[in-house]
Amino acid sequence: MATAAVRLLALMMTLASFSIFASPRIVSAGASVTDLLIELGAEKQVVGIDATSQLDSKDVPNIGYHRQLAVEGVLSLSPTLLLGSDEMGPKPVLTKLDNAGVEVVTLPSAPTVAALKQRITQVANLTDKQSEAAPLLRAVDEKRAQLKKRHALTSTQQGIFLLVHQGRPASIAGANTTPNTLIELIGATNPAANTVTSYKPLSPEALLGFNPDFILVMQRSLDQLGGLTGLANAVPLLEKTQAFQQNKILAIDGSVLVGGLSLKTLDEALRVQSQLIERNQ
Repeated sequence: MATAAVRLLALMMTLASFSIFASPRIVSAGASVTDLLIELGAEKQVVGIDATSQLDSKDVPNIGYHRQLAVEGVLSLSPTLLLGSDEMGPKPVLTKLDNAGVEVVTLPSAPTVAALKQRITQVANLTDKQSEAAPLLRAVDEKRAQLKKRHALTSTQQGIFLLVHQGRPASIAGANTTPNTLIELIGATNPAANTVTSYKPLSPEALLGFNPDFILVMQRSLDQLGGLTGLANAVPLLEKTQAFQQNKILAIDGSVLVGGLSLKTLDEALRVQSQLIERNQ
């Protein structure tokens, strides 16, 4: 009996050890979060992603849009951890998941380099990938330094970001948005940031008032609208702006705008900066 009891205790301790040290089963709700998990080498811990995310493994289920999560869809994957930005929700769903025993972690999504660094460190700690965080933090500083080196070539430029969906009025990105930070990283100025916070509908008169040197739009929007002609049809008076007339409507990858800054946002800033400098020559 004593031997059996010892064996049972050993088995229980072994199972407890597995539970303590097992990798978390992560549901990632947001493109920037998923990208960071991949960059940290923690993609094998991911058991579900949202509709904005991309993962090489086709076996990982999609839980839908990160703003419209469903309790059943998340719980069906038996996760131990749900990671997302403050855009993740709705809140009652997050509360139910927390009550069901899923650790719900909302990462800082302020559109700043400081928040990006904080997010890298936090996710590395959650996934036991601290050693992989150091080179990512260095990469953030290196990419930022690359951008700053060419600020002299872009500092006189004013640019705006237009959010355009088929059948809906265009909106402009103001202060406290990732597009605004991207414009600043390029070295340019967003004139809308002086009067607009977050995203606001854009009137044709306001567009002419800003009359930016360049305009950023999502590549997906251009594809849906049928290119520049379709964009011009969707945004009244766009053709009257100097950005349109000087061929400075620049397409960007919309996934780098979800959930705050990411390393891909910095990469996109470098690419757009190069494109802008080239078109200014």
